[in-house]
Amino acid sequence: MTGENLIHTGDYSARRYAEFFDSLPAPLFRTTVEGKIIYCNQAFANLFGFDSALDIIDYPVIEFYQNKKDRGNIIHTVIQAGGVFDLPVALKKKDGTPIWCAITAKAILDDDGIAISLDGVLKEITSDIDPNIDLPKIEGPDGNLNQIIIMFDLRGELINVNPAVEDLFGLSKETFLGKSLAEFLAPGDRDLFLIFLADIFKIGRSETILSILDGSSKVHHLKCQAFLIKNNGRANHIKCIAKDVTQIIIQQKKQAENQKFQGVLEMAGGVAHRLNQPLTIINNLINEMLSELRQNSRMYRKIVKIHNQIKKMNDITDKLSKIKKYEAMDYVAGIKIVDIEKSSWSRDRKEDR
Repeated sequence: MTGENLIHTGDYSARRYAEFFDSLPAPLFRTTVEGKIIYCNQAFANLFGFDSALDIIDYPVIEFYQNKKDRGNIIHTVIQAGGVFDLPVALKKKDGTPIWCAITAKAILDDDGIAISLDGVLKEITSDIDPNIDLPKIEGPDGNLNQIIIMFDLRGELINVNPAVEDLFGLSKETFLGKSLAEFLAPGDRDLFLIFLADIFKIGRSETILSILDGSSKVHHLKCQAFLIKNNGRANHIKCIAKDVTQIIIQQKKQAENQKFQGVLEMAGGVAHRLNQPLTIINNLINEMLSELRQNSRMYRKIVKIHNQIKKMNDITDKLSKIKKYEAMDYVAGIKIVDIEKSSWSRDRKEDR
């Protein structure tokens, strides 16, 4: 047999896998984090108006987005959350024709845990989306000044708010329109905002607490009930009715801190009480041993060192008994432990006066 007639097992397997993925009707893809297409199947190429998958390799992924900022938000969310499921995204074909797709993707990590690529699948949902979004009216009982009403499109861009929102943020309505709601969220909530949107689109509603920043960068916690609003059976926009629960959240956090401190206080008191008795006995025994040894002997010097370490243990026990507040310190691997020095410092300072 000639070399031309030989088929390597690895090449054959790779070709079979490629043929299998190309035969699937779902658009599949793998892209780098930077936005380069590494692999896609024929269904993916067809979706965006390309003749073959080979024609689309190395095509800039960013060109598929109607709003190029959406790409960065999706990448950030996938990396932070590990993936997204059925997230509605406004895309466009090679010729500029707008389409909507639900994207499901996950991050692929290297040996160091760094995201190097994204694997995903698209599902076209253009027929489920009503692209004509007029300014939704806020009327009826929902329009009272005590209730926070926020309207945004399927990408999260604000399209209307009621006066209660203006009062809460200290900003005019015009400041909000056209901006993403994510821009007003506290950093920790921005990472999961797209997942919140995806849940609303899939289920038709979602309830959560969002932390927002007002015009003075003060945090407000809003308990939100969001509903998918349809027009002739097609998704049009999202209506969010919210209540400011900031004081409740603050009280809950304070109560949790008090409970944590009470646990620390009880544990510290118990440990100090338990250690006092054996430490007292050890101290007495060491003192007896020292009185019986010659001061210039080797054993005497060793016992003195032990005695000094026992004194340090006595000091720690004393500080444990004086803890009056909860202070934590970083330990390893993100674990925090009680900082005995800081937790007992305030009382020590008062006693020294």
